[in-house]
Amino acid sequence: METTTAASSLAQTLDRLGRMEPVPFPLISLYLNAQPDNRGKDNYDAFVRKELRGRIDGFELRSAERESFEKDVAAVERWLSEEVRPSANGIAIFTSSGADFFEALQLDAPIERHRLTIGDRPHLAPLARIVDRYPRHAVLVADGNAAHIYVFGRGRTIGREDVASPKMSRTDAGGWSQMRYQRHVENLQLHHAKEVVEELHRIVAEDRAQYVFLAGDEVIVPVLTPQLPKELEKKVVGVLRLDIRTPEDEVMQAAEEALSAHVAAKEAECVEELRGEWRAGGLAVAGMKKVLEALTNGQADEVWLSTTEGEADDVVQRALATSATVRFVENPELLADMEGAVASLRYKPGAAPRDNSPLERKVEA
Repeated sequence: METTTAASSLAQTLDRLGRMEPVPFPLISLYLNAQPDNRGKDNYDAFVRKELRGRIDGFELRSAERESFEKDVAAVERWLSEEVRPSANGIAIFTSSGADFFEALQLDAPIERHRLTIGDRPHLAPLARIVDRYPRHAVLVADGNAAHIYVFGRGRTIGREDVASPKMSRTDAGGWSQMRYQRHVENLQLHHAKEVVEELHRIVAEDRAQYVFLAGDEVIVPVLTPQLPKELEKKVVGVLRLDIRTPEDEVMQAAEEALSAHVAAKEAECVEELRGEWRAGGLAVAGMKKVLEALTNGQADEVWLSTTEGEADDVVQRALATSATVRFVENPELLADMEGAVASLRYKPGAAPRDNSPLERKVEA
């Protein structure tokens, strides 16, 4: 029996669950919105009692499947009463007592609505959507003497580092010419910028941040930008109007809003590129049936969906098994003419793959 918390890598957990073999007993996938209501109370108890216990009668009396499911219900109710953190906004539980399997996730990111699925493998589309929707991103807020580097992801602060450089006092300028003093200030700023960028580079690599935002006054940002190494510069997607005194929660909110706008714009751009490939008979297929076929054949590289319902779970399962990526669009109209699904391909239908590894992605992750 295993319990996982939000401290674990959600993407790694998703991949591991997606590679599970089917089990011979009922496996529960339970998603709960754990955000408090206007009275500060969780509102999932009634759903669990009604939906989870209501499924017991669907199993034959005294059968091994029913015995397993009854143990699952007891284990879920016990875990919910004893283990849930007040800070959790989402809960995902996967369990099959007959298969000796229990895994629970407490998430800072919210789950949109309660959902219960019973099958022979975990139902993973809602979890995949959270992984896609809340990517890790770093924010550097700096001035000429100090900097704060934050890493945010899935509605929480993953880490924070502070960098401080020696300040130049007013007395240091005594007897200096204005030009010499200005050069000294510029050298200090450049040294500070290099130190800050070096720390940012390390943190982005260690925490696997996908995006970076810069923020600061009009003096320091132009000094920081030329110091960025190429691989870090590619991750910078915007400059925020914040200063070194901005509270952490306001930094996180500003970054999330900016990231949402950036992702929406990139999303539309990527889907439009795939639409062109599909219409031209190139390296893309559209429609749920064609996308599922491409995944089954190992052709699909990156899949875009407009829903987490129904066949989306098959898409996620097959994508994880073939190392394909699944993305979820927030605006379903983008995929309306493609039946809610489109995929880039590693090779054209009817052609042999050039090697056993995925080609370089055509769509930016």
